[in-house]
Amino acid sequence: MEIELQQAIHFIHDRIEKDAWLEEYFPKQMEVYHQAIEQTREQILGQLNVTL
Repeated sequence: MEIELQQAIHFIHDRIEKDAWLEEYFPKQMEVYHQAIEQTREQILGQLNVTL
């Protein structure tokens, strides 16, 4: 995979967010990542509701 010089410069200077950059270059992996985060969030919220 080739990263354009301009995008690398934006990333280095914090002009592009890490997640936005990863979304562009690794869309399938980021989809799995977001699903895992959402599932974990739902599990934690479920546990909190049970213990409250």
